[in-house]
Amino acid sequence: MHATSKKKDLPEVDIYKAWCKACGICAAFCPTGAISRDEAGYPHVDPEKCIRCGWCEIRCPDFAITVEKKNEEERKVMEPLEKEGTEGTLTTGK
Repeated sequence: MHATSKKKDLPEVDIYKAWCKACGICAAFCPTGAISRDEAGYPHVDPEKCIRCGWCEIRCPDFAITVEKKNEEERKVMEPLEKEGTEGTLTTGK
């Protein structure tokens, strides 16, 4: 039963290999190194390292990656941490 609850906690990242050109941009932008590439150059996600930041999804020029959205509780925890890294950028005042 523990393995089932552990699986639910792991992030869901879908990579559509039919759309992927194996360019490696997703792996290059991954801040935790959760994305590695196989022998053919296609990305593979290590769910233990993935923090669901969404950089891979945003940077993929082929729209081949989707990242499961964080739930509301996780957003509240991550929001202050994400704001710390935005010094010197424009804000909307919200």
